[in-house]
Amino acid sequence: MNLRSAGRLLTVVGFLLPLLSCGKSPEEKLMEKVIEHSTGQKVDIDADGNKLTIESDGQKMEFQQQQKGVWPADIPSDVPEFSRGKIVAVTRASIPENESWSVVYEDVKTSDIKEYEPRLKERGFTTSATFFSSDEGEHGTVSGQKGKLNVAVMAGSGKASLSVVSEK
Repeated sequence: MNLRSAGRLLTVVGFLLPLLSCGKSPEEKLMEKVIEHSTGQKVDIDADGNKLTIESDGQKMEFQQQQKGVWPADIPSDVPEFSRGKIVAVTRASIPENESWSVVYEDVKTSDIKEYEPRLKERGFTTSATFFSSDEGEHGTVSGQKGKLNVAVMAGSGKASLSVVSEK
């Protein structure tokens, strides 16, 4: 599966994963058709509660919604916990090339992510940060890289998203 197809797949999965929480067969079939149409590849989907497995071209991808309000225990220990705001969604994905986590927050100030950059540096990450103001307030991004581990947190308008990708 090429990078473009994988990107489309992740976008579609993000929108349709909540539909599969019931594990109903019609939703699985609908999702298969949508992904096959979007990527042009045959896929097999298995939904089990909050876990979704997609197989295509001999590759297997797993997506899992985790408990809201709780920092994921399986994020690599080198990643400092972002403890500002309120966790409203957590998703974990595993594909042959990497594992990733996405944590979505509410009630976060841009200054909160400014405070996260030194915490990444303390853990040995090489970091970069970008901040800007708009009519909607201040926005910003802090990212860090350490070996095969990448972390990015973005904030604006009171919301934030933290992504962790660990290459295998």
